[in-house]
Amino acid sequence: MTPDPIPTPDDVRRRFKDVFSRLASGVCVVSFWRGGRVHGFTATSVTSVSLDPLRVLFCLSRASDSHACLRPGAAIGISVLHAEQQILSERFARRADPGGYDDVGISKDIPHAPLIEGAIGQIAATVVEIIPSGDHVIVLCDVSAAQASDHGDPLLYCKRTYHRLHHIL
Repeated sequence: MTPDPIPTPDDVRRRFKDVFSRLASGVCVVSFWRGGRVHGFTATSVTSVSLDPLRVLFCLSRASDSHACLRPGAAIGISVLHAEQQILSERFARRADPGGYDDVGISKDIPHAPLIEGAIGQIAATVVEIIPSGDHVIVLCDVSAAQASDHGDPLLYCKRTYHRLHHIL
């Protein structure tokens, strides 16, 4: 019996990504003002951190053009996308020129930060700390406002594709 070959670093990286592709996540857009215009990115790594203080985190690639825009004190919005908002997720997942999101509906309910209209959850927050971690950063934010909608289901992402909840009767 021959032993299994030792996996290469590329094998481990691919398997690591495969494991996390199976972790179903809700889809969010993290948004902020950039030169007076809405800018942001799609995130599936948004996490509640604490209740005292109210704090959330998200992770962001250092290679992202959004990385240079986020500093402590920056106002950000986190919008938990509705199952019908897949197109918005796809748009915010790609780089956009300034003004590339000017047509996106912004909610007027929470004025602190730009939040996506129709999202089933909205959080306004302020960046308090950015922690370097490998090729990403961990962004900690204190929450100033939050609201949830009772209408609609979340957009989900798993196995590198979008999904919706299926209700069992």
